[in-house]
Amino acid sequence: MKSLQALINEQQEEVARYRIVAEDAVNQFIRTHELIIGALLAGSVARGDARAGPFGLYIDLVIVAEKRKYVNLTEVFGPNIEPYIPKHCIKFKDTGLAIELTTRKDLLDIRTRWESEIYARQESIVLYDKTGFLQKWKAEAFTITKEQKRDRALAYYFRSQYLVGQYRLEKWKHREAWVQLAQIGNEAVECYCSFLYCINNLFIPRKDWLAYLTYGLSEKIPDHELVLEEIYTSIPTEEGVDRRSRRLTDVLSWMTSVCKMNGWIP
Repeated sequence: MKSLQALINEQQEEVARYRIVAEDAVNQFIRTHELIIGALLAGSVARGDARAGPFGLYIDLVIVAEKRKYVNLTEVFGPNIEPYIPKHCIKFKDTGLAIELTTRKDLLDIRTRWESEIYARQESIVLYDKTGFLQKWKAEAFTITKEQKRDRALAYYFRSQYLVGQYRLEKWKHREAWVQLAQIGNEAVECYCSFLYCINNLFIPRKDWLAYLTYGLSEKIPDHELVLEEIYTSIPTEEGVDRRSRRLTDVLSWMTSVCKMNGWIP
């Protein structure tokens, strides 16, 4: 499996081209609009691993205004060409742009949103900042205190305890509910991955990135790659559930040791 850093290294030239397109779009459409105060580059082009696959690629742009009613995306960029994508999509210089409109208040309130939304905003790059607000926001909005790190990590740790406990295993085994037990295991795996982001002082990405981005984290269980292979293998049979349960119990023991080492639990 290619790591994120390997993809970033591999895609440097392609990403550089996309970033030029994004800058050109800002210059053509955004800088001339008196009520747009900023623009962010988001998604894979901001992250650095973008590539145009068989279905093409859209560059994610976030347009910032004081109020949404101040900016009509159709008037600024032209009609939306992808009505089934929840963004305003256009073609520009033979490349797709997926444009989102947000406000200063929405950005200031980002820490009240889902972690995946916080993560997405944090990895964005400032392309245009008319008032200096975005640079200040980027510098201040994503600080995680020691108390927040503890509380977030413990939330996933205690949830894991609940899911992995023998009481829950026996309860569903008695019903021979192997598919349900596989689902409980799936949630336990997600708790482990989320716990890793918390102890590494990071926000948690959306689920389609959840496992993949853990490989690059510095603090994780020693045999992390093997652990992921085993706990993501879910066979809805008694044998498969037992095998996965044993590994998840090992993971929970490691999570317990991390919590104790940090003084979060006695």
